[in-house]
Amino acid sequence: MPTILEGFNEQRTPMSRALRTIERKMQKRGIGDMLPNDLREHVNTHMHDKCYSNLLLLLLLLLLVVVVIVVVVVVVVVVVVEVVVEVVVVVVVVVVVVVVVVVAVLGVVVAEVVVIVVVIVVLK
Repeated sequence: MPTILEGFNEQRTPMSRALRTIERKMQKRGIGDMLPNDLREHVNTHMHDKCYSNLLLLLLLLLLVVVVIVVVVVVVVVVVVEVVVEVVVVVVVVVVVVVVVVVAVLGVVVAEVVVIVVVIVVLK
């Protein structure tokens, strides 16, 4: 019986569902574990790829959220700076925003590298 976490982490494809159904039927009939390993490996690899792509999509969503927050902060600061009308302050704000965006992008790149390393370690 799979746990809740196993069910959550395991995104079944039609092929993996069919494979699981066949395995259950074979076990009920007492045939045992007779499916070829390469078929199992193909399904498992496909499931890992799907999980990996979902993680990348989540990282891209995180990057999008960071960019939106930075843009909102810039707009608010520019509106506030308009009252003061000092060019130096605007330049400093723009530089800070650029630095924040660069740090956010580097963070996402580092996170992607970590995910790739974890996937490689898990698949070995």
